[in-house]
Amino acid sequence: MRIPGLDPEKHLGKSLAEMQPYLKQLSNKYGVHICGEGGEYETLTLDCPLFKKKIVIDEAETVIHSADAFAPVGYLRFTKMHTEDKHSDAVARALPHGSCPCQSAIDKMTEEVEYADQAQDNQHKFTSNCDLSCHWGHDKPPSCSKRCSRGYQWISGINGLKSQDLGIEGQTLAAFTMLQDELRNKSWKMKNIILVHLYVRKMEDFVSLNAVYRKYFDTNPPARVCVQAALPAGQLLQMDCLLHDWTEPLEEGCFRHKEALHVQGLSHWAPANIGPYSQAYKVDELVFCAGQIALVPCTMCLVKAGTSVQAQLSFSHVKKVLEAVIHNLTLAHVVQAHCYTTRHQDIATIRAVWESMLRGPEEKKELLWESEIKRVPLLIAVVPALPKDAAVELHVTASNDDPSRRTSWDITTKAACGSIECHIVLSADRSSASLSLSLVPCGDVLGITDVKRITEEVSTTLMNATKMIEAKLVPQCARVFYKCSPSPVQQIVQGLEESLRNCLGESSPSVALVPVLDLPNSQILHLSCWLSL
Repeated sequence: MRIPGLDPEKHLGKSLAEMQPYLKQLSNKYGVHICGEGGEYETLTLDCPLFKKKIVIDEAETVIHSADAFAPVGYLRFTKMHTEDKHSDAVARALPHGSCPCQSAIDKMTEEVEYADQAQDNQHKFTSNCDLSCHWGHDKPPSCSKRCSRGYQWISGINGLKSQDLGIEGQTLAAFTMLQDELRNKSWKMKNIILVHLYVRKMEDFVSLNAVYRKYFDTNPPARVCVQAALPAGQLLQMDCLLHDWTEPLEEGCFRHKEALHVQGLSHWAPANIGPYSQAYKVDELVFCAGQIALVPCTMCLVKAGTSVQAQLSFSHVKKVLEAVIHNLTLAHVVQAHCYTTRHQDIATIRAVWESMLRGPEEKKELLWESEIKRVPLLIAVVPALPKDAAVELHVTASNDDPSRRTSWDITTKAACGSIECHIVLSADRSSASLSLSLVPCGDVLGITDVKRITEEVSTTLMNATKMIEAKLVPQCARVFYKCSPSPVQQIVQGLEESLRNCLGESSPSVALVPVLDLPNSQILHLSCWLSL
């Protein structure tokens, strides 16, 4: 310890919480840095989320190294220490009652929707007539998009079906072998992956899968979205990955920015990373966020509340992550949003929360134009389960542009079985876009007979939509959410990748097929596509 105003005899051994008021006084009086810059003091961490056990100091002594009258130097010598097991609620118990900002915010959310949440909790959980899995499996090669000029490429359809081991560990190893082979063939490396979508057949396999998954990534792993999907029988996982590296040399005077937000410490800010993923990846002016569920940041436990509060909390986490990556970035800057839920009847509640959070507080409404709010899409899909039995998980991609200057289109076309609704959002700088396309039948789904024609109509609509944008954007990933129960729907999606390739040629996107339990508004298929220069 060596800083004016600090006395080793008085201050050594105290916690930062105890020292904070005095350090502030020194900063105000002498201008010294509260963190010790300009002088020096050291701290010892006794407990943190990365520690399996906490450190307890039994005995210590103060050693004076220099008894200088102006700036004495001393240190603590620990003569006896031991470790102790930690309790999961240790952080919560350590906080004085009513002092936790997380709980205060949750209490406010709960008060606003208490009656609505009670009504939701009395409803029955959504059930499906299908066996929670689509009835066809496949062992196709991975599906890849064209690498665009901004350096993005998407690879979909990674699975472990070639594994001799039928368990989750074996299939995960086989999936990464498939991924590494594909990366090698296309001159990519694992470090180029910035976002992973991970679908598992059973959420109970998640811990075992994670033990294998973490071995393939270093200190700044990609952002990740993980949900349970109704995968084909025998297929335990499915992955798709977004890769990035700049393809063109840097022009003089220009700068490139690529960084991960990877915070592991517990706080009142947003959930820490307790797994092998980053909260977000930023590439220049684009931010790719990990999926967020309604964890209480200071305890990392799922909030004990209904769907409305869970939606508010998970959306709030995404908002805070965006702000941390780029100052003043808000939910209004989102260009693509996928929300997963486990109950069909919660779709309207989730959408209402989303629209409410886009409008923001009364005092900030003038900053968000009504036309701007309408341009932010939200896709909601019903899946069997989410991590930690959450009711809501949100994943977004955002662009640091001017949302009020974006361009959007809404198109509805007739199809053989009903209608195809298409929504397009083009960023203000015309460097990226999102395209949302849904298929809504006009009658009984089982009555669909001309499957090939419908598949071609979906592909043609996507092709025409990309032409409308009039920007040289390359479709990267067509994420196709489809209802797993009706067999005609499965037949439509089986031929979709080939049909898109026939329509778009080399510019065809990678296709990620995601079987779900249900979709909003009688949709049987919803295609969400992200495009980039």
